Amino acid sequence: MRKVAIVLVAAVSLSTFSGCGGPYHLRNSANDWYNQKYGESPWLFGNVVSNYIYLFVAGVLGLVDTVVVNTYYFWFEDAQPFGDGKGTVHEFKQATSGKKMK
Repeated sequence: MRKVAIVLVAAVSLSTFSGCGGPYHLRNSANDWYNQKYGESPWLFGNVVSNYIYLFVAGVLGLVDTVVVNTYYFWFEDAQPFGDGKGTVHEFKQATSGKKMK
């Protein structure tokens, strides 16, 4: 268990301190899904229980994005010499139901 913790801390430190920012595809996709569902049923998805469950899931997805997905996009898709030198962005979806903010 201690070795797993050391490896996890090392992976998070390496990705955090190496400048591997990125599009956060997993977390932003979860945000898009949550926003769509909130528009359909605000009582259910705005509920405290649903909100805490979603916050936990978004936190886990954010950690996986930071350590694995963004590191891949930074080193192999965006940064030269492996990538094309242009950043990758996440395309957000437009909510299809519910009221629009003014």
